[in-house]
Amino acid sequence: MEERLQAVLEDKGGTAVEDAKRIMVEGVESGDLRAALQYLAEHWQDPLRPALIALSCETVGGRPETTTPAATAMTLLCSCMNVYDNIMDRSRLRRFIPTLPEKFGSGLALIAAGLVTGKAFSVLQETSEKMAPAKCATVNRLFQEFLLKMSEAEAMNLRLRQEGEASAREKLQVLQMEAADIEACMKIGAAIGCGSQREIEQLGAYGSTLGTILRLREDLWCALNLTVELAQKIRDHNPPYVLTWAASHSQKARSLLSTLTRKERIEPNDIKEVVEVVFEEGAVEHIKELVEELASKSIQALPPLRKGECRSSLELVAGAQQYLLLKPLVL
Repeated sequence: MEERLQAVLEDKGGTAVEDAKRIMVEGVESGDLRAALQYLAEHWQDPLRPALIALSCETVGGRPETTTPAATAMTLLCSCMNVYDNIMDRSRLRRFIPTLPEKFGSGLALIAAGLVTGKAFSVLQETSEKMAPAKCATVNRLFQEFLLKMSEAEAMNLRLRQEGEASAREKLQVLQMEAADIEACMKIGAAIGCGSQREIEQLGAYGSTLGTILRLREDLWCALNLTVELAQKIRDHNPPYVLTWAASHSQKARSLLSTLTRKERIEPNDIKEVVEVVFEEGAVEHIKELVEELASKSIQALPPLRKGECRSSLELVAGAQQYLLLKPLVL
């Protein structure tokens, strides 16, 4: 299943990824800025989003190759949002690799991300000029809605962090809001493929649910300290949803989280205790059940759509998540 999933993503999204990596460094010949852009291009490997745009287009009868420019723009934008997120969260590592702000400083990381954002909109503008006016307006609107939803999610996350006592329900709501990128990918692909409004909405519902699953997987990895950023998130009053959920169901977990939040230094033994509590209080089982439920829900959004190999691929992408919960694939 893992091999099949990887093959689908590479086949459908590989071209847009390579185009995005090339565009990131274009026009910058030397210096620290080029080094930062090369680093971003080297470590941002995201075939998922462009693959979903292509599959969504193909599902409604469109030609997937026509989505490559829009998928490239989405890939560029998501790479920038990842940089902004790392700056806000003060993340030092992602998948054991130093983040762009950690390696080059927040200032240069902001400059690089800003430049790439501009390039993304240039690609999108060139794409729009080749579309019929109605389709162009729809695609541009979907990109704008995506950026607005992601901004609202970040703003809510920032407010909860400042208040310092977010509930599990509020943390889950943020994760659901952050699924806007996957929802947008599905809607954009369907719009480019000339899908009906119903098909666009159905695929958007699939994307919203799948995006929530992916955020839950990433959140679980953080809660188990598999991303080596759990201590920082606790210190910043920004614990993962999984840990917040455990604290809402257990006095032991609640007391531990409260104690660690006040400590000047969180030791490895503290983190070990947190991970043990996450398992003891059933938080991992909770995520498994939630992901299974959401995977079923996302697949149920597909029946009204046309049959075909691309439909099977979308079922695979959603259905595989519950079996690959702790695999560093498709995050």
